[in-house]
Amino acid sequence: MHFNNVALAWHFFKQEYHHSHQRLLRWTQGVLLLFIVTLGQSSESIQNYLNNNLQGLLGADAVISQRQTLTANQYAEVSELTDKVVLTQQIKTTLTHKGQWQQATLKAVDDQYPLQGELLTAQSLFEQEEQDHAQQTLSGPKPGEVWVGARLFAGLSLEIGDVLQIADQRLAVTRILHHEPDRLMEGHNVDMRAMINTRDMVTLGFSEELINYRYLIGADSGQVNQLLKWQQQHLPAAQLHHKQGAHPLALFWQRTENVIGLASIILFFMAAIAIDQLAQVHMKKDQYFSAICMSLGVSKATGMQVSLLKWLMGIVCLLPLVLLVSVACHWLIIHYLSETFIDLHWQWYFWPAIKSVGFVGIVFAVFHAPVWVSLHTSTVARLFTGNNKGASHWLGKISSLVVLLAVAFTYTDNGLLTLMMVTAIAITIALMIVMSWGVLTLGEKCTKNVSGLIPFTLFMMKQRLISKSTQILGVGLCAFLLLFTLMLMKDLGATMTMYQRQHDGNVMVSQATQPQLAYIEQWAAEQGVKIRQAKPYMYAKLVEVNDQSLAEFSQKPSDSMATLNRPIRLHWNETLPENNKVVEGHYWNNEEGNSQDWQQVSVEQEVMTDLGLAIGDKLTFIIGQQRITFSISASHVFKPGAGSITFWVQMPSAAVAHIQSPHYSMASLELEAEQWSLLPALWQKFPTLRMVSLKEMTERFDAILAMITKVISGFSLMIILLATVVILASISALEAKEKKKNSIIMSFGFSKTTCFHLNVIEWLVTAIITAAGAIAGTYIAGLLIYQSQFSLNYQPSLIGLLLALSAILLLVGALGVYASRRNLQSSVRQLMAEG
Repeated sequence: MHFNNVALAWHFFKQEYHHSHQRLLRWTQGVLLLFIVTLGQSSESIQNYLNNNLQGLLGADAVISQRQTLTANQYAEVSELTDKVVLTQQIKTTLTHKGQWQQATLKAVDDQYPLQGELLTAQSLFEQEEQDHAQQTLSGPKPGEVWVGARLFAGLSLEIGDVLQIADQRLAVTRILHHEPDRLMEGHNVDMRAMINTRDMVTLGFSEELINYRYLIGADSGQVNQLLKWQQQHLPAAQLHHKQGAHPLALFWQRTENVIGLASIILFFMAAIAIDQLAQVHMKKDQYFSAICMSLGVSKATGMQVSLLKWLMGIVCLLPLVLLVSVACHWLIIHYLSETFIDLHWQWYFWPAIKSVGFVGIVFAVFHAPVWVSLHTSTVARLFTGNNKGASHWLGKISSLVVLLAVAFTYTDNGLLTLMMVTAIAITIALMIVMSWGVLTLGEKCTKNVSGLIPFTLFMMKQRLISKSTQILGVGLCAFLLLFTLMLMKDLGATMTMYQRQHDGNVMVSQATQPQLAYIEQWAAEQGVKIRQAKPYMYAKLVEVNDQSLAEFSQKPSDSMATLNRPIRLHWNETLPENNKVVEGHYWNNEEGNSQDWQQVSVEQEVMTDLGLAIGDKLTFIIGQQRITFSISASHVFKPGAGSITFWVQMPSAAVAHIQSPHYSMASLELEAEQWSLLPALWQKFPTLRMVSLKEMTERFDAILAMITKVISGFSLMIILLATVVILASISALEAKEKKKNSIIMSFGFSKTTCFHLNVIEWLVTAIITAAGAIAGTYIAGLLIYQSQFSLNYQPSLIGLLLALSAILLLVGALGVYASRRNLQSSVRQLMAEG
């Protein structure tokens, strides 16, 4: 490439640098680059943190976790394969003190604990920044003692020396627990903590099936590999974590990144609209420049090289500012996440940044390809006339579609999620296109025999139908996403709370043993407490699908996969529950005589979709000590109206006779205000009874929604910027035609004020169509999500919709009118000069 071409491209670039179309292009490119680079850096920080978290908080080289103890032979084999084994036991309980209660995880340890790392405790409650002064403790509590976490200590208003009564056992609070070296989920698991001696756990007499047994193992890499093979053969239902493997939450955070990346489809779509509009200006200028060069004897290739170099210079000049802002955004995100992820520190990762910039650079090149194609395929005569119709016009549309498909493919790990998101966007796009074309076409036809500014405005908008539709589409998608995320999330929280209060009462029992449920039924009858519903289940661990291990069958991260890696609740019944309906296959029924085939299950539809399951597939579960294979005979979904207790996997009642495993129940209760004081005594008798109030569930749900809303609010800021760019880009692309239109109007004797009034009417019509399309799209998306996920009817807030409509009308109209003010700087003299 000749140096003169570089110099010429630089001259051309500097000449256009401050032009409006170049500024808008830089904004579009900058927003996308900022989003992808920051997302990549944040994801890399979290994945590195999780890896370090695994190394430092496993408390062992490997950990085996399961719901029953190892047999004597199994323990001997593990001991022979490894250097050292230390057993800890955990159980979820509810601790009470002076009428207060808190749910907590109670851990029992022996004198060999901890195996690796430091156990930090103290004898006073101090602030977070002073926790560095906590003392290293060489072993756990002595018999008769309990150490409690700082939050539990404060939550129960405890003091050192107080006595906690757990079941019939009295334990003295002697130290405050600050750090456990084997607490793998540090920073993620929000359970309150307490620690006792193993001998006290035996004295408490909890049912063995309620206890989670964790074996901390010391081993080198070769021994860990042997242990992995042994576990797959002898303990397929157990969970085994080791320092050479991935963090249990690694797939979850990969999933989070994928969801955000998938949501960025709308960013790329809007960028495609903006760049497509700006490409018209770029094409004309590059064509004109290339035509001049070719008329002077320069080859067509030189014109293309200059255009390519000019484009590259724009990207290179933009990078320093984008990277600087990305550093700041990344720091803010890490600072925000450090409240959740303890010891998460800011760090810049160069290779992920290079990959992100390279990916977005390729996307920009695809978007800009129509300009280069037009230069390559045009002749000197066509270049001078600026005719941009033909292959390059359709290439712009195809290239946008290719980019969107590439983004969807890159971030898709769940077909159902992708389908729902793309469907919602596609419906909104189709709706806005139909509305813009319908309103403008019908409006123009209905008012063609009427005089006035409004009929004339509709006529002029109809003549520029495609460009106006593009404007409406870009702005409408912005409004749709904002409404969808902010308003829909608020409505979701209110709807779920109202439904649970109506059908589930105000207390939910998530796990009760048979004796506990029998006592609750008797207690409820005596106290006048109403039991809304009660359903039995047993725990089962899915280990194989169609004779393949679960890990081999599906390696994509998903919510279903994350849950199925742990034991799930397996429900049994005689007939289809009232709050379920069958969407595929045949459910068992005594009347039809197909319930005697006990080795069949019905699986929730979303789980089927997530894992790619089909009717007839074989699922192998470990239930208790048994290995049982079921065939999928049906798929069900949730149906409202009969309570919200439902199960992913269900089997016929006939199966219970063939399975030896503890039975549990879920139930919901309705307590009056004066009956809440009865709960501490119930928990005192049954510390392992898992029970939560509707208020607590609502607070957790609201906290999740609040976190999502914060993330979406930051995401929406980029959407607002791109929507503004779309409006400005469409105005910039049509500026010459708008000036000519105003000049023609003024040539008939009308004033600039009349042109201004026409402009106001045009943008008001645009804003009305945009607002109506965005609200309708949000409503349809709400219906889809509520029906598919919760089987509920979406009932949005009318006041919220009216406020949203008013805000969109005001903002879009004001921005459009303000940005179009340069179009009024035209005159009849300019029109005659151009003619």
